[in-house]
Amino acid sequence: MSDDKIVEGPIATPSQSIEAINKLMSVLFTYKRPAMYKDMAIASNLHEITASQALSASRDMGLTKSGGKRGLYVLTSSGTEYARLLTAGKESEAKQYLGELLKNQPAYKEIISFLKAIQGEARDPMDIIIDIERKLNKSWSGTARSRYRDSLISILMYAGLIQKEGDKIFSLLGRGTETKTTDSEPRSENSENFEFLQTSDFRFEIRANSNVLEFAKSQFSAWIEFLRKKIAQEEESRKSKTVE
Repeated sequence: MSDDKIVEGPIATPSQSIEAINKLMSVLFTYKRPAMYKDMAIASNLHEITASQALSASRDMGLTKSGGKRGLYVLTSSGTEYARLLTAGKESEAKQYLGELLKNQPAYKEIISFLKAIQGEARDPMDIIIDIERKLNKSWSGTARSRYRDSLISILMYAGLIQKEGDKIFSLLGRGTETKTTDSEPRSENSENFEFLQTSDFRFEIRANSNVLEFAKSQFSAWIEFLRKKIAQEEESRKSKTVE
């Protein structure tokens, strides 16, 4: 998403958080039939505008589709599975499922491309919104940009596609297109060497280049801190469930 090409297809611009979306997915799952957004707003204790915006976002995420008329929604098969996990208390599995789902949604194609492009970089989350605005040939107000930013970041974080440290975001998407060379395979004369640090618990791989080392050190530190917080939250959650 680094060029100035205008995209003709849709790009997701959610204006509600993942929390509101999840509330509505759980409610719609219990309905077991198409439902009007006004009815779901009442059932989920959300304002009608909030419900309408959240359901619109869920459609771009591949969770819902039109039930046949304006304002009527029904879960897709993917949305049904996602809501099933949510309502069963399988939040970790739901997050993973959503992450894989978003990678294949047309409205998230440009967003996923952006995340792949910034792999290994700390970026201002507003960068992704400005890029979407440019791609859609729009001119948004500062308020609209902030709303789209906060909503999109909440969705991407929940789905495990990014992490946030301070006022920066890091992509958690791998490039997925590079072929690694193992020690048993011959290296071409032009390929750069990699150094490895491996134990039974972890394996680090880094390009043997002095320009890479300091940047990699900062990225590893941020990643380790992110994992530390994530594990602490999961352990606290398990303790809370045990007490209940």
